[in-house]
Amino acid sequence: MRLIVCIKQVPEVAEIKFNPETNTIVREGVPNSVNPFDRRALAEAIRLRDVCGGEVVVFTMGPPQARDALVECLGAGADRAIHLVDKAFAGSDTLATARALALALRREHYDIIFCGKYSVDAETGQVGPELAEMLDLPQVTGATRLELSEDHKHLTIERETDDGFETIECDLPVLLTAAERLIRPIKVKEPQLEAGRAKPIVEVTAAELSADTSIFGFSGSPTWVQEIRSIARTRQVEMIEGANAEEKAAKLIEWLEARGALSDRTDGREIEPAPNATLESSSGGEVWAVAELLDGKLRRVSFELLGKGIELARMLNARLAAFVAGADVTTHAKTLAAHGADRIYLAEDELLTRYTTAAYTSLLAGAINSYSPAVVLLPSTANGRDLAPRVAARLGVGLTADCIDLDVNEHGALVQHKPAFGGNIIALIYSRTLPQIATVKPGMLRAAAPNRSRTAEVIDVAMPKLLDRRARLIEVRKEVPLEVAELDESERIVCVGTGIGGPENLVAIEALARALGAQIGATRRVVDQGWLPRHQQIGLTGRVVSPALYVGIGVRGALNHTIGIQQAGTIVAINIDANAEIFHTADFGIVGDWAEIVPALIAQLRLHEHKP
Repeated sequence: MRLIVCIKQVPEVAEIKFNPETNTIVREGVPNSVNPFDRRALAEAIRLRDVCGGEVVVFTMGPPQARDALVECLGAGADRAIHLVDKAFAGSDTLATARALALALRREHYDIIFCGKYSVDAETGQVGPELAEMLDLPQVTGATRLELSEDHKHLTIERETDDGFETIECDLPVLLTAAERLIRPIKVKEPQLEAGRAKPIVEVTAAELSADTSIFGFSGSPTWVQEIRSIARTRQVEMIEGANAEEKAAKLIEWLEARGALSDRTDGREIEPAPNATLESSSGGEVWAVAELLDGKLRRVSFELLGKGIELARMLNARLAAFVAGADVTTHAKTLAAHGADRIYLAEDELLTRYTTAAYTSLLAGAINSYSPAVVLLPSTANGRDLAPRVAARLGVGLTADCIDLDVNEHGALVQHKPAFGGNIIALIYSRTLPQIATVKPGMLRAAAPNRSRTAEVIDVAMPKLLDRRARLIEVRKEVPLEVAELDESERIVCVGTGIGGPENLVAIEALARALGAQIGATRRVVDQGWLPRHQQIGLTGRVVSPALYVGIGVRGALNHTIGIQQAGTIVAINIDANAEIFHTADFGIVGDWAEIVPALIAQLRLHEHKP
């Protein structure tokens, strides 16, 4: 069995600096290492090889120094490595990267190709699905468990979703992306590195892959970064003092009330109601918002996409359309129209009851080819991140993932605002191809208040004939209710760290969450110890959230966690340790025993509710 692992060398995010004068990232002196998710992919490939036999081959595309990452992988136990190294590869976006890797991989036999779920520098998870499309392989993203059949022809994979897990049976060959909890990474020490240096690394140039090297690098990339901006927020923590817990709680509530953090966002959760429908011909084509369902209900991010779509359609002189697919979606047409859609592309079929990559890719890519929208927006959810890159690769167009805002420049081009390097910078990304496709983080945009008088034209989209049964959904296991699944869209979040002592103390935290009208989040350590489900984890390897109010109880404040709360409106930290790192990220801080502060806060919130 041949197992391929595609890895990327990434800089240490915590060490990255931004030069505001030159608008550039300062990489000098910043150490590099193998992307954390790729380490897990490698460890799983080595585990399977050790059980089944065969070899593990590591691929990377990068500058000469990326050889160090390959040496580390060989030291961990990989058998050989391929290094795509050439100046012609410089400036590659994800599609150009996937193209180069696909051409290189066509020279190899393989049974399983592993990628990491995403890279922690650019924070993209696009190369895996794009590579799968180019190689015509089934894909499973966010894999948390694998089991190989006795005949080594099939793989049973557990995949994480926003509300639980799916079990998928898949024929080989297949491409998988590794989630954090698939396996522990292998630690490599100097003796193993020395052994790794003795193993073969083959260098491959662009000319060896194609006579036309313009298909690689910047010239072969449909997207490019026009500008980089620093968005590092400098929060000056206001430490709340008081003689006792009651005084501290009262002062904090007073400050939060003055700041507007106890009510809806000060900028309004909704924009003005959607204008009445206008179905006249529009010279700017159409802006599509791809709606997503969860438990048969439209997710709030669907309305957020439509809210931004109203603005974009106006600037582009375009029509706003919604695209929705499922087993019983006709009932959602009126709601989508009320939130701004002038036209609704509706695909209704029992085969669409639950999301599958093959069915939804064929459906959406086919509809885009038929109706030629100018812009397509998808939610940056587990399924949206799985679907969008596959569709983009099938169409051969650019994609920008995890945008936090969208705009149109003076030339009518879509400006896609994408955070990177732990949310410390924003890259303004443009696309040379149509349609311009982007996924958008939930909770970052505002929906339009519904206008129930609106109507929309409904166009039925035929379900394509599905012949691809290489990946089969065999079980769905829901782990969390709808409100937890949409944690990244919550207005208010109370997050717990191991500083609360143990899971028995969650009852008090839940009472505070109820008083605030908040959802509960968790740090990685809390989740790892089983106190709360993985779906409630916030941070680099969990959810990235943007609530109006975040309250951290007993949270240490490690970088991997605080990266996930950078976009919160107001951050409150409560910790008994005055030196806890979380205070460097907070707007308000209380040093004290959470067991005393939390009941006092609940009492103050009840008084706040009864104020005239």
